[in-house]
Amino acid sequence: MKEYTVFVMKSKHLELDMKVFVMLPKSYHKSDRFYPVLYMHDGQNIFDDKLSYKGVTWGVSEAYDENPELPEVVIVAIETSGDFRTDALVPIEFNFSDVGLPEYGDESVGGKTDEYLSFITKELKPYIDERYRTFKSPKNTALMGSSFGGVCSTYAAIKYTDYFSRFGCVSNAYYVIQDQLEELAKNADMSKVKKLYLDVGTKESSRDIESEQYIESNRRMYEIFKNKMNNDLLKFEIIEDGVHDELAWRARFPEIVQFLFND
Repeated sequence: MKEYTVFVMKSKHLELDMKVFVMLPKSYHKSDRFYPVLYMHDGQNIFDDKLSYKGVTWGVSEAYDENPELPEVVIVAIETSGDFRTDALVPIEFNFSDVGLPEYGDESVGGKTDEYLSFITKELKPYIDERYRTFKSPKNTALMGSSFGGVCSTYAAIKYTDYFSRFGCVSNAYYVIQDQLEELAKNADMSKVKKLYLDVGTKESSRDIESEQYIESNRRMYEIFKNKMNNDLLKFEIIEDGVHDELAWRARFPEIVQFLFND
């Protein structure tokens, strides 16, 4: 059974109404324990197939039903859909035409990630921490997403470790801002990061050349982080035959959560 609640928060930083989904651990109402928190992008794709982009979700609630040994965390999933998605999740402006994807338009997009992360850290997180029994510190707070959501989570690992210390970055579409993101990563202090998970599938695109671009792009980011972090805190996976959709990410979710929260 899918047990989650939904609310809408009016964001001052974004000047938008933000839809948020919250799933509590199964033991939450049977104890007085406090729990870590996992914030996830693309909340519309996390729990409910009817809301999901392709009609299939990450299956997060099912993952906990099928794997009761998974770390118990409060999961907070933020809807990032439509035109807002790229603006919120890609921290630097770019043009799809400039990265070989003119079919997605020729206007500048992206560049509003700081406003989006300010919404999470300064509006949403205080509300969640006040309403639920959560561990409030960065060491117990994670951020996770796929594709551009992985880009956003990586950017947060570089710049927002005062709020988060665990980062799940899945099927990352780094290549749209590769050079700028690499420069940020090279200059980043990663000493506060408790866990950083990166992955990429070998079939992220139906076009072989773009799939290769995905792999090389992710490998380059991993090489930067590898020189900045202890090996046991960093994990990079190349997923054989991994494609770019929720069904693929659903299969990886349990392992990622185990890595992020099992120290």
